Amino acid sequence: MSYNIDLKEFSFDKRPNPNVGEADIDMLLFRDCMNEMKLIQPSKPLENYFSDREQIAEFVPPLCVKKSLDGALCLRNFALFMFGKRASISLNFPDAYISLSIYNGTDRSAPTAERHQLNGSIIEQAKRAIELLNMQVYTAFDKTSDKPNQVKYPVRALQEALINAVVHRDYEISDPVRITVFSDRIEIKSPGSLHWGVDQEKFLAGKASPKWRNQSFAYLFNKLQLAQSEGQGIPTIIRTMAEEGCPAPIFEIETESVTCILPAHPRHQKIREIQDKIILETLAKLKDKS
Repeated sequence: MSYNIDLKEFSFDKRPNPNVGEADIDMLLFRDCMNEMKLIQPSKPLENYFSDREQIAEFVPPLCVKKSLDGALCLRNFALFMFGKRASISLNFPDAYISLSIYNGTDRSAPTAERHQLNGSIIEQAKRAIELLNMQVYTAFDKTSDKPNQVKYPVRALQEALINAVVHRDYEISDPVRITVFSDRIEIKSPGSLHWGVDQEKFLAGKASPKWRNQSFAYLFNKLQLAQSEGQGIPTIIRTMAEEGCPAPIFEIETESVTCILPAHPRHQKIREIQDKIILETLAKLKDKS
């Protein structure tokens, strides 16, 4: 049996990609992820999952589709993005990466910055980005406060904002996910505006009904416990920021992007102001002595 592949009939994640096949899969990554999701059957060889009939999970179509001309199997996009080899993903989708920049100040005028380009499967990208963002979640102490230990950002808010940007982005736009860390905030910009079925006002209030641009990504990230269940990402960001006493998140919705801005807890901003004042006073004293 063979299928005529009409790309317009499929959402991006479920769309067959005639340029890639089983050879483009990182089998070690696929095995590890299947074990992590508790979807693997020990009695079944990994190769058996790469068919046009076998589903790895409910709500997820088979990894492959048969080409109509020669009957050869090709991968769907979600199989490539989730389990593909780094070189295969970069070759077919050169902008499918995360760009993460860290600045010491509140804007991009600093003379130096720390920059990372995260490539590979979107699972590998997300996990590495989470590691880097978790380094921003340090604690400020204030013995005079009724809450002496205060994190700069809630870990859960950072993770949900990142996963939303990776899972729900428009991979047909030639731009990476961009994460920019400033001293007083973190900005996470995802290519692609809101899904056509999402009400903007309800989205900003954290009350929008769940809609997927890439349902397979969302479902499998949930199975990997990297994302909340459907529709819970934005409410979780809003709730955890409030629980930690951080300013409310800001969502900037443009025609080709959605940016989530997470402001740092005010205590950390105050510490930064004090540090800057001490540095300026020290420099002034040194200048007077010279």
